Amino acid sequence: MKLNMYKRMLTMLLPVLLVIAMLPIAAFAAETDNKVEVRLKAGSKTVKINGKASTVEAPFVSNGTTMVPLKVITNAFGAGLKLENGNVITLTYNDRKVVLTFGSKTVKVNGAAKTVAVAPVAVKGSTMVPLRVIVEAFGAKITADNATKETVIVGVRAQSSGTGGTSIDSDFGKTKIGDSYHGWSLNYPAGLIQVDQSDNGEFITWADTADDSKVAAQVNVITERVGDDKLSSEEQRELMISYYDQDEITVDKRTITVGGLTFEKVVSYAKQSKMNYEYRGIQKDDKYYIVIVGAKGANKSVLNSYDAFLNSFAPSFNEADKALKDVTKVKNGVITFKDEDYGLTVKLPTDWYQDFESATPWYDNDTDSLYFSFSSALEGVTLENWASRREARIREDYVSSSLRNFATTPITLQDGKAITLSYELSFFNNIWYTYHETAFISGKYHYTLSYMYPSSNSEKSKKVYNQIIASVDIDTAFIEKNFGNVEENDDLVDRSIKTTKRSSTYGYSIEIPTYWTGEQNNFNEDEVLYSFSAGAFNVFEMSEPAASVVNSLSKYVTSPEGIAQGSTTKQSNTATINGKTAQHLVIHSSKPKENMPYTEEFYIFDSAQGSLVFNFNYYDNRATDSNLKIINDVVQSIRFN
Repeated sequence: MKLNMYKRMLTMLLPVLLVIAMLPIAAFAAETDNKVEVRLKAGSKTVKINGKASTVEAPFVSNGTTMVPLKVITNAFGAGLKLENGNVITLTYNDRKVVLTFGSKTVKVNGAAKTVAVAPVAVKGSTMVPLRVIVEAFGAKITADNATKETVIVGVRAQSSGTGGTSIDSDFGKTKIGDSYHGWSLNYPAGLIQVDQSDNGEFITWADTADDSKVAAQVNVITERVGDDKLSSEEQRELMISYYDQDEITVDKRTITVGGLTFEKVVSYAKQSKMNYEYRGIQKDDKYYIVIVGAKGANKSVLNSYDAFLNSFAPSFNEADKALKDVTKVKNGVITFKDEDYGLTVKLPTDWYQDFESATPWYDNDTDSLYFSFSSALEGVTLENWASRREARIREDYVSSSLRNFATTPITLQDGKAITLSYELSFFNNIWYTYHETAFISGKYHYTLSYMYPSSNSEKSKKVYNQIIASVDIDTAFIEKNFGNVEENDDLVDRSIKTTKRSSTYGYSIEIPTYWTGEQNNFNEDEVLYSFSAGAFNVFEMSEPAASVVNSLSKYVTSPEGIAQGSTTKQSNTATINGKTAQHLVIHSSKPKENMPYTEEFYIFDSAQGSLVFNFNYYDNRATDSNLKIINDVVQSIRFN
């Protein structure tokens, strides 16, 4: 399935379109005795309800079970319909309630579970359900007409017309779909179901199945912000091609006019999936819209049937059009983000995104960031002494010249009383960032919301922060139920605890603080790498003796590249560590191209193969007495056999 950029963030939503297919097309005119007779035949698209014929997706027989379109049952019997959690169908008929679930062979009738041979399934946009278990729950009888080969269902309509959920009823009669915030509209992609929509709605996908490996037809609508300048035809085409899969090749490119609008058109073919794609792109103001239709087939002729559908796209949204369903995720200028894994709900401005690579909820825009975390609450720790200990740890980690304006403020969140620790931090070049760390304690857990923005953007970002923090809702009961002991983060970890590491290959031992993170922590391998709050530590072997390594490093300092990085030698001498002599070299880089100013400290020991290098890197704004002492303690722990 074509999900480039956002296209791997599959949310597996159940069909708005499919729900429409479940609903009665019109109110069924009941006869005086409310008798219902339904006649249908497997393989035939014609169904008769009290003699009136209509066209539906053809019923079929699977594993001895007759599967019929759900709308046949709701139309005929007047059953109420509700869709919950995207996949649970609830039918109500008088005092009976039948619950079915997509993909499940368990059907509940008034709470009693029954097993069926075939689970509900989507077929070309219609929900197909097992016939017998439902109509028998409604008290209907099923017989066969041997003369016509039809299945005959006889029963009565519900005593009162059933009603579905409001979200379902609001879709009744919709023939078009669009996004009022992004400003586009399109005919409903008939026969497809919605399977994906990005957090801010810039990317939305329909397909004939939610199973990525079985997609044979799909539609994508993408909205890109491209600025006010008009894109050239080639720029537009390149933008569309950027959404290609790796094996996709272009078979046609041209400019077309539809309804007075000019589109760029690109047609492609993906060799592995045998999917043909037609891309259409059009710019309006600062937005560029891309509509993609994909269909499986031997050549691009399979796309011909989608021409009228593609022609229906408009870079506009008519709010007065009652046939147009709005799928926007933007409500009152904000997007509601829900992280079900952590029970977190937060409303963010439209330019924010969720970082899906983060293990815990992290959101940001071009300037600001919001991070959520929690851990098991420590006995006796209050919000006030948490703030005090947190400030002390920050001062341990950053030099005083890079910190200013600490403040502690009590606030109230939706989930209870909290406290905010605010401060400003500078990394380099006197560029300051403001941090607000908001914490509260509920039950067994301590929760933290961390918000960061450039201090130069303070007025605007502080307003946004206040709006966001007021919207945060944490399902603490969910966390209490689903999580156990969650260890405290680094803030309150005892940094004096160490572990001894040994290398039989290179004949040494060293004591490493347990709070350091081992990226490559096998000391018998060619290289060891740890990261920690102030920087990084690594050990590696060189084939040259220690003096030659020092000479090479010193030459780098005076090379054009070293000069460009602002590199200078701060110290070059020998050091004796537990009876072993090492070459000690300290190099400072004041203006690295893509990094903060930092110091590299080398302890280089001669070995039988050449030399063994112990290297410590730490940033200038982290070079506190506390961090330097920790590094020195590690150096002094080095012992050779």
